[in-house]
Amino acid sequence: MNKKITRFFITLLTFGVASSAMAEEHRINAEARAFNPAIVYIAPGDTIKFDNMTSHNSVTYVVPEGAEGWGEKGMNLGENISATLETEGVYGYACDPHIGFGMVGVVVVGAVSADDVAAAKQKAMDTLEGPYKRIIGKINKIEPTK
Repeated sequence: MNKKITRFFITLLTFGVASSAMAEEHRINAEARAFNPAIVYIAPGDTIKFDNMTSHNSVTYVVPEGAEGWGEKGMNLGENISATLETEGVYGYACDPHIGFGMVGVVVVGAVSADDVAAAKQKAMDTLEGPYKRIIGKINKIEPTK
């Protein structure tokens, strides 16, 4: 009986290590007035990391239903933040200090259809105001993945 339990836990441990090893980290560089790349496609469980955030922040303004975004408006200036995203869908974000220059981006997590993209665009049109509507321009450039 003891050997079966040991094998069971070894199997669980092996599976856990293998699945965490498959997750990737994707870097987004904050340039003077733009995120590079501005559109990133990742798998659920992958991490995005923002680099070179000296005078920048990153705050999500569009998130999939049931998901949490990152950042807080007016906060985290200069912090190289990261977020691990589990929920599939479209995440639209902006740099608050440079939104006037159009410093926005989109992260696409997992498989998204044309209908998913259209729903994210509609949500953005319904909720975003002023220059934050620039996120819609990035959503328009998303290529559906399913």
